[in-house]
Amino acid sequence: MINMILAVLALYVVQLFTPALMRFSQIGLNRYVGSRDDLPSLPLAGQRAERALNNLKESLFLFLPLAILTIVQGNEVETLVGAEIFLAARVVYAISYILAVPWLRSIVWVIGFAGLIIMALPLFG
Repeated sequence: MINMILAVLALYVVQLFTPALMRFSQIGLNRYVGSRDDLPSLPLAGQRAERALNNLKESLFLFLPLAILTIVQGNEVETLVGAEIFLAARVVYAISYILAVPWLRSIVWVIGFAGLIIMALPLFG
């Protein structure tokens, strides 16, 4: 489970830098290292990348406690599939959100949430 936690956190880091990289390509190095007081709006894909990042942040508040609780209670084997489903769904979610694939984005969000439920079930006995 620790590897899954690290993988999800790696996804977070990738998503954290995605809008910044899109902005960097938009404004260039000199403006990027400056005060950035008068930045233009991100391109649409960058705005979607920010929203996907915000959604992942919200999901981390569910995933991380569940993952830690499964380690503490020794339920890692039972919950690993749920964590794998969550991670795979979050990767597809981010890509489909940035590329504006509406139905796929919504479906994989539900699949990711189902992964969280799978992780939670062994905690209830």
